[in-house]
Amino acid sequence: MKWVWLTITLCSSLVIAAILAVLFFIIPAHSYADTLTTNFSLWRKQTHLTSHVYDRYGNEIATLHGEQNRILVPLEKIPLYVRQAFIAVEDERFYKHIGVDPLAILRSLVANIRHGQWAGQGGSTITQQLIKNAYLSQEKTLIRKIKEAWLAMQMERKFSKDEILEMYLNTIYFSHGAYGIEAAANLYFNKSVDELSPAEGALLAAIPRLPNYYSPYVNYEGARQRQGMVLNKMAKLKFITEDQVLDLHQEVIELAEPQTKDFNYPYFLNYMLHHELIPILLELPLFESRGEAYDAVYTGGLKIYTTLDTTMQNLAEQMLNTEEFFDHNLRVDMQKLREMVAERDFKDFPETAFNENGVLQPQASLVVAKPSSGELLALVGGREYSKDNQTLRYLSPRQPGSAIKPLLVYAPALEEGIFMPASIVDDAPFIRGEWAPENFKRQFLGLVTVRKAITESLNVPAVKIFAALGPQKGIMYGVKIGLSTLAPDDANLAAALGGLTQGVTPLDLAQGYAVLANKGVKVGLHTIKKVEDSNGKIIYERRPVPEMVLQPQTAYLLSDMLKDVVRQGTAAGLKADRPLAAKTGTSSENRDAFLIAYTPEIVISFWMGHDLPVTGQIKGGSSATFPLINAFLAEILPQMPPTDFNRPDGIVGPVEICNQSGMRPGRYCPKDRIVKDYFPLDRLPENICNKHIVLNVCRSSGLLPGHACPPWEIEAWIFLQRPPFMLTDERWRGGAGRGPADMYQLPPTDFCSVHNWWYNRYWR
Repeated sequence: MKWVWLTITLCSSLVIAAILAVLFFIIPAHSYADTLTTNFSLWRKQTHLTSHVYDRYGNEIATLHGEQNRILVPLEKIPLYVRQAFIAVEDERFYKHIGVDPLAILRSLVANIRHGQWAGQGGSTITQQLIKNAYLSQEKTLIRKIKEAWLAMQMERKFSKDEILEMYLNTIYFSHGAYGIEAAANLYFNKSVDELSPAEGALLAAIPRLPNYYSPYVNYEGARQRQGMVLNKMAKLKFITEDQVLDLHQEVIELAEPQTKDFNYPYFLNYMLHHELIPILLELPLFESRGEAYDAVYTGGLKIYTTLDTTMQNLAEQMLNTEEFFDHNLRVDMQKLREMVAERDFKDFPETAFNENGVLQPQASLVVAKPSSGELLALVGGREYSKDNQTLRYLSPRQPGSAIKPLLVYAPALEEGIFMPASIVDDAPFIRGEWAPENFKRQFLGLVTVRKAITESLNVPAVKIFAALGPQKGIMYGVKIGLSTLAPDDANLAAALGGLTQGVTPLDLAQGYAVLANKGVKVGLHTIKKVEDSNGKIIYERRPVPEMVLQPQTAYLLSDMLKDVVRQGTAAGLKADRPLAAKTGTSSENRDAFLIAYTPEIVISFWMGHDLPVTGQIKGGSSATFPLINAFLAEILPQMPPTDFNRPDGIVGPVEICNQSGMRPGRYCPKDRIVKDYFPLDRLPENICNKHIVLNVCRSSGLLPGHACPPWEIEAWIFLQRPPFMLTDERWRGGAGRGPADMYQLPPTDFCSVHNWWYNRYWR
C-alpha cells in the first residue's frame, strides 16, 4: 500500500511539474507585464471587506473591522531576525526556489492524497501567497493552485527575492484590521518594526497562518505555542542557536493595550458573534476551522441580519445602568465610590458595592425574547459594560430558587396527568431521610390546590408533587424544555426547590418559559436571521423548526395559574394593564433573585445577584426585581396589542370545586372554600365533596356534647376530615411542634366536661 501511495504521488508531481514547465517556457512573460509591476502600492490587499451587522428592521448597527491599517516600510528597516522568522515558518526554501517549491508540493500532495482530497494542504511559497492574496480567489481547487504556481514563477522573473519578501511583509494580515508588519508591531507592541525583539518578531510570524485565531488578544496560549514552533524552525535552519530558543521562548511578552473599537450593544453582539455566528459558519462547507470562520467575519464582507430590537436593548441597558433600581441594595455614596475606582483605592470599599476588580455589585442580567419566533430582542449581560466587565451573565448558571418549579415540577406533572390546577396536595410537614423542607414563611397551610401552591410558591407541595412525578422524569422534561445545564445528579427532590448541581442560566429560563408562552411549542432562541456573503448571496438563513414539547392544554393551564401569581401571589408587585404571567425565584439566603414574566408576545428573564454569591445578598429577594421590570414593562407593553393566552380545545371551565377536596362542592362545604377552576374535558370532577361533615358540638368547648351539656349549648358545626399528618420536631429549621393550619378544622374526638359542675350542682 505504501508503494501505491508513493507511485501515485510521484506521478502526480511529474504531471504538475510538466504542466508548469510548459506554461513557464511557452507562455510569454510579458502577457502579465501589465499587472506585475514594481509599484508596491498595487500589492495592497483589496479583497478584505468590512462586515456589516443589521438589526431586526434592517438598520446597520455595527461594522466589524471596516478599516485596513497598513504602513509600508522598506525591507532594510525590518530586522533580519524578523524576516528569518517569517521565512522559517512560511517558506524555508524561499531563497532557493523559482516561485514554487517542488519539495513542498510533494509533501502537500502526500498529505492530501492520504486524506482523500486534492486541495487541503497547499505547500505554498511566500511568492504564491502573495499572488493568491493579490490576484486569485481563496477557493481550494487544483486549477486555482496551478494558476497560482504559474503566476508565482512569472513573478520571480520580474522581481528579486528581496522585493518579493518586502511586498509580502507589507501586505499580510495580522488580525484586528492590521495589514503589514509595521501595523502589526504598532498594534501588538506599540513599537515600530525596527524596535521588535527576536521573541516579538517570532510571535508576529506566528499570526498570519490564521490571523483571527492566533491573535494573542484572542488566543494568547495558542499564539505562544505557535511562537515556540517558529523559534524551533529558526533553530533548525541555523538562524538562531538552540540556547537562544529556550531564552526567547521564556521571554516575557508584554502586549500593548488592545486598540478596541467601541460598539453599541456589546452584550448582544458578543453573544451573536462568538456563541452563534461562528458555530453557524463552521457548519458551512466554506470554512474548515475557527480561524477561517473568524477571518470571514472580519475580512469577508458578510452581511449579518440579527433579531435585535434596538429600542428594547437601549431601554434595558439604560435601566440596568440606572442606580435608583439598585440603591436599596447599595446604600453607598456612588460618586465617592467612582472616585475610589478611578484611583484604584480599594481598602475602604464596601463589599456590597464593588468587587476587587472595581466591578459594580450587585450585578444583573436581562433577556427579552419573542416566544413565537424564538427571536432574542435584547440581551444585557451586566451593569456598566467596560473592558473589566464583559461577562455575559445571562450565560452564567445560578441557583434559581422557586423559578424552577413551573419547569421541573408543575409542567411535567400536568403533562403526565398526575395533577390538575384544582388537584389537592397536602401542605403538611414532610421529611425524606434527614431533609425536612420548609415553606418560606415557616408555615404549613394544609390541604391546598395546586393553583394555591403555585400562587403562594409553597415549597412542600412542590416537593411532594416532584416525588410523585419522579425526579428523573422531571429532569428529562427540563432538558426537553431547554434547560441546558441540568446534570444527572440533579435527579433528586431538592431540585424541585432549585437545588441544582450547576444551576440554570437566565437565557435558559427565558427559553423554558417561552415554551409556556408559545402554547407548549419550543422555538430555539437565537440572534441571527440570515447571513449574506459580500456578493449578496445568502449563505445562511434561520429556518426555525418548532418542536411541541408540551401539550397546548398543559401550557395554557400553567400560564393561567402563573397569572394568579401576578394577581395575588408572590409577583403581586408587578403592574401591567393586561394579562401577565410570572414566577419569582430566590436562592438560599437571598444570594440570587429571579423574575420571569411573560405574555403571549414577549418573555422577560431577569436576574440580580453578586458575581460571587458569597459576597452579598439581595435585600428583599425577588421583590427587589419589581421596580425595574415594572418600568421596563411600562415602556414596551404599550407598543403591543393586549392579548390573553388563548384557551385551547379540550379545556373547560370555570367549574366550581371545593378547594380542600378538589371535588364538586357538597352541601356542607363552606362558601369561602368554593372556588372555580379549569379542567381538561376528560378530567372533570364527578364526585361530590365528602370531606366536610357536620357534627353537634358544645359551643362553649368546641367538643362533642357531654351528658351534662344543656340543650341550648349544642350547635351544628362543620369540620374537615383530612388525612393524618405529623408535627415538626428539631429537624425542621422553623422549630418543633408545628402542623398544618387546617388541623384545627378536624372533628373533635373528646367530650365536653365544661358543664359537669353545673349538672352535678343543679340538675341532679
